[in-house]
Amino acid sequence: MKAIAELFDGPVVVAASSLSLAEDELFPEERAHIQAAVAKRRAEFATARILARRALASLGASPVALVPTPDRAPVWPPGYAGSISHCADYCAVAVARSRDVPSLGLDVEDLRELDPSMRDLVLTPAERRWLRGQPDALQPMLPIVIFSAKEAYYKCQYPITRGFLDFQEVELAIAWPAGTFEARVMKEDWPAAVARLAGRFFIADGRVSCGVTLAQA
Repeated sequence: MKAIAELFDGPVVVAASSLSLAEDELFPEERAHIQAAVAKRRAEFATARILARRALASLGASPVALVPTPDRAPVWPPGYAGSISHCADYCAVAVARSRDVPSLGLDVEDLRELDPSMRDLVLTPAERRWLRGQPDALQPMLPIVIFSAKEAYYKCQYPITRGFLDFQEVELAIAWPAGTFEARVMKEDWPAAVARLAGRFFIADGRVSCGVTLAQA
């Protein structure tokens, strides 16, 4: 079975598990952050923080509270980069020393068909043309792969740009047999360092997993 760490270039540590409502392992400020949330959101948040601290500890980081910013972006200790993703009953975290990997994006999604309105939102005209040329057996799952890949790209670029993109402003070129893709920003004047990034994907255990790495210059 492919491992999530294989999605990234450079020394990246991954921790993953099913969701757990282990709030007793959270810092007080983390518990305060989710006190009004529903049980599933609290489980997602708690599991992600526990996994993140486990992965960071393997890189030598001391345990600290990991409370997101108001825009919900994760906050990592100085000197570290990371990404969090979760789906129905699964959470995965990828972290690295920022001197090795300045930024990375991880996304995991339950393998499913996107409804037509979501496909229209996610897929660019060029991606829809590419989709129509793929084997019939693949076509139902390809939109969720594209969705996940764009999410992974977005998570990788955001810590660098703090800029927002919609799905139509990112276009993918997918090499299905190789399990790779390239994300290209269609928006003018986007920072060159993240305007075109490569990524990898795989499908296993009823999920699609995508990763994008910003390599050290």
